[in-house]
Amino acid sequence: MKINVEIISKSLVHDPLKIQTLNEKELIKKMILRRRLSRSSKILVYLASKCEFKNGCVVYGSAFGELGDSVAILEAIKDKEIVSPSAFQNSVYNTAASYHSIVEGNKDEIYTLSSGDNTSYTVMQEGALALMRKEEVFVCAVEAMNFEGVEVLNKCKNELEYGIAFKIRKTDEQATIKVNDSTTLGVPKSLQWMKNLYDLCQNETKNIVEVEL
Repeated sequence: MKINVEIISKSLVHDPLKIQTLNEKELIKKMILRRRLSRSSKILVYLASKCEFKNGCVVYGSAFGELGDSVAILEAIKDKEIVSPSAFQNSVYNTAASYHSIVEGNKDEIYTLSSGDNTSYTVMQEGALALMRKEEVFVCAVEAMNFEGVEVLNKCKNELEYGIAFKIRKTDEQATIKVNDSTTLGVPKSLQWMKNLYDLCQNETKNIVEVEL
């Protein structure tokens, strides 16, 4: 089964170490909530704002999840210290999408996926399926890997924080984009398919991609 998906808006943000321009104070008014957010959560909130998305169905993906908080928990256990309640709360895969729903008061469906190097395409597949019953869907994939010891993940350390997102809708029009399988140095493999799609999208034209389920 194949579904043609139109890209309504797109957003991309990344940095070799730590993204500096996520506009947290402007986008997340409550300081207590802002301080509790994981890095992935802040990146997702930023990407959603750039796509002008607040409420609706969300499909979120990450191959590695909340590594920073997970490492903090393991370090605390190793050093026989008290585990941070915030780190424990934030260590699950759906942290980022859930925090976005709190920030925006979004009560719609949220799906969280992790499929290794195929994560971003799997996110788009799930987004296309959601379009069978939703008018628009926000799809997003994030990797936040800036923590002490990340050098052991050699294949991912070129860009330690990376996020990409699209707001999409179903269309009966023909595809105008065919995504290739090329790889780009520095892009986490889990996000490569979405990055290739992002690069092919052009302004002032309809960007439609065929998604095979």
